[in-house]
Amino acid sequence: MKPLLFTLFFMLAWCSVATAQTRIISLSDTSGHGLSLAVLNRQYPPVETLFASQPKARQELRMRAIQQFNGFIREHNLAQKRVAFGLREYYEPTGEAATVLVDWLVPTPDSTKTQILEKLAQYYRTKRFPATASTRFRNQLMHVGNIPEKRTVRTGAGVLSTVEQARNTTRPDTVTKLYFNQLELQRIPEEVYRFPNLQELDLSRNRISSLPARLTADLPKLQRLSLLYNALPDDSVSFVPNKHLLALNLQGNRLTYVPASVRQNRRLESLWIGNNKLKTADLRGLRRLTDLNLYNAGLAECPTSLTRLRRLKVLDLYYNTLTELPARLSRLRRLEQLAISHNRLRTLPDRLARLKRLQVLYAHHNQIGGLPDRFKRFRSLRLLDLSYNYLSTTPPVLDRMYSLEELDLNSNNLQTLSPGLTNLPNLKKLYLRSNPIVDDKSRVGLFAQTIQQLEASKVEVFH
Repeated sequence: MKPLLFTLFFMLAWCSVATAQTRIISLSDTSGHGLSLAVLNRQYPPVETLFASQPKARQELRMRAIQQFNGFIREHNLAQKRVAFGLREYYEPTGEAATVLVDWLVPTPDSTKTQILEKLAQYYRTKRFPATASTRFRNQLMHVGNIPEKRTVRTGAGVLSTVEQARNTTRPDTVTKLYFNQLELQRIPEEVYRFPNLQELDLSRNRISSLPARLTADLPKLQRLSLLYNALPDDSVSFVPNKHLLALNLQGNRLTYVPASVRQNRRLESLWIGNNKLKTADLRGLRRLTDLNLYNAGLAECPTSLTRLRRLKVLDLYYNTLTELPARLSRLRRLEQLAISHNRLRTLPDRLARLKRLQVLYAHHNQIGGLPDRFKRFRSLRLLDLSYNYLSTTPPVLDRMYSLEELDLNSNNLQTLSPGLTNLPNLKKLYLRSNPIVDDKSRVGLFAQTIQQLEASKVEVFH
């Protein structure tokens, strides 16, 4: 069988196909079109079965598929739509989709279904799946948009959770927290400014499109502010310089850069601005940050100003397109948790070992083939996640990373397992699933003794 050049494997991503004959049908309408799901599944084997022996190529496509998926979603603004659907794609060997079945996962108006089916039809007419094969194959995808969750109503001393409560209270001086999440608000309610002692304001999952300057000017004790999943565009944030705001969440808006007025909050300790499509990320002036979230922020490289944040303890760079980490990250000497998963990293800089306080390193879903020998200098690293990478052997330096308590090597291409892992005095959990060394035949072979020794030392080995 001709191997696939690239293949999707259990991914929530779009893949492409090009044919004017593609049938795009709601799953509930298949009988009306004379289609049988059971027959289709027999005729089109799962794409992953064509790729079982190529873990590296599978991982490379996984990363490409994620980016392709994100691009398609952004292009058609589907992330903001209140829809969720699965796609069952049935491909010809040429990479052309013969049939695509759409399974609507939540109640969806017919008008919205029609719009999405039209977008999908256009997509499949103009694109191809990024692989060919010697046989038909099928693929399964999913998209979940901005589905409203059941509103969480919080109560307690000093807490109000509706605008009506805020309007009617006769003791505004006793209110310290307003939880106005999921109220379909399009602007900041005037009632907010009644509370001189307000410390926390949650406006998440609304439709707010601007933040006026008076929000920080007229609320002198406001410390925590969340605008998670709203509709803030560029030039919509107008904070005044202040010394009271400590935590700000702007995730999931329409920002392409860090608003300049955000940097007026010189005491800010936590900034979450991921799930935006940032073209730049100027962080100058935010020297007190200890927690920075740039999850799925569209970054192809680390912001140069990042290394000025010398108090940073937690850094999240998940789901970007980073191909390398700058060695200057080693200047973040207080860093305790670094999350760089779902990028395109092939190596990690050896100078990361200068991060003496680093306790947790998430680096799964990259293209890493080894680790620098200098990583033996880590003294505080407890958790290291290298799953879904390109490791074919356990990196020798792991035998000397004595502080490790949890090591995840799932879904690599491990052909060997170092006996030196039995010498790690603090190791409690080791993950080896989906590697050649733990298939049925190898399990009782050369490396069984190492696994048995680990288990005898009360290490949980998952295989």
